[in-house]
Amino acid sequence: MKKFALIGIAALAVVAYAAEVLTVDKLLKDRDDHDGKDVVVTGKVADFRERESRAGNKYTTFKIQGENKIASVYVQGVLDPTPKNGDTVEVNAVFRKEKKVNDNFTVKDELDATKKTNKKYGVKITKKAASGDDK
Repeated sequence: MKKFALIGIAALAVVAYAAEVLTVDKLLKDRDDHDGKDVVVTGKVADFRERESRAGNKYTTFKIQGENKIASVYVQGVLDPTPKNGDTVEVNAVFRKEKKVNDNFTVKDELDATKKTNKKYGVKITKKAASGDDK
């Protein structure tokens, strides 16, 4: 009986530890609480771009839209599979309400989903946009 109780407690601990999936609106409403923390956020892709830095490093940026708010997503490298504008995604990342890139450039409300050791960061497509919905 004790063995089953311990298994039940362990299962509850795993469920409690699982990250809550936030909407973009909820994330940005409570941005101070989430600043610098790992989050999982769901929303629609907009303004998807694959780029290359002056140093030749590939990176990906896009906006993730909620009902009323928009956050930025940054990933070093390219995504595979590649989301399209209008797709619904789940972004597992660290959130920063403000990141100073250099003296002339500051990014606000950014999710950095760059893969890291011991982190489950990344972008997962959860629903493809209907054909013609990729504006």
